[in-house]
Amino acid sequence: MKKGIIHPFVAGTFAAVVTIFFGLAYEKATAIEGVQLESLREAIPMLHLFMAPILGCLGASLGYRLLQKLGPKWGSFLFYFLFATISIFSSFGIFSVYNLHEEIQYTIYGYAMPMHYFPFLSWVAFKPLFS
Repeated sequence: MKKGIIHPFVAGTFAAVVTIFFGLAYEKATAIEGVQLESLREAIPMLHLFMAPILGCLGASLGYRLLQKLGPKWGSFLFYFLFATISIFSSFGIFSVYNLHEEIQYTIYGYAMPMHYFPFLSWVAFKPLFS
C-alpha cells in the first residue's frame, strides 16, 4: 500500500518541480515580465502548476491499480496508452486560455503544452523504483 502512495507522490513532486523550473526558464527565455507576467499568472497560477502534476500522478496510480485488477495481462498496456492519450489531449486545452496580454497570446502554447507531459514522463520514469 505504501508503494501505491509513495510512487505517485514522488513522481508528482518531481514533475511539479520540473514544471516550475521549466516555467521560470521559459519566462526568462521569452522575456515575459511586467503586465505580461501578471496576465500569465492570472491565467495559470503558480499553485496550479505545482498541484496539477501531483494530483495527476495520484489519479494515474488509481487508474493503474484498477486496470491491473481488471486485466493483469493487458492492464499495464491499456494504462500507459490511456495516460499518454490523456496527456496529449489535455495539452490541447491550452488553446482555450483567453484574456491574456496580447503580446503573449501565442507564447502561452510553448509555455504550457510541454507541462502536460511531465506527469506522464515522471510517473513512467519512477515506476521501476516502486515495482
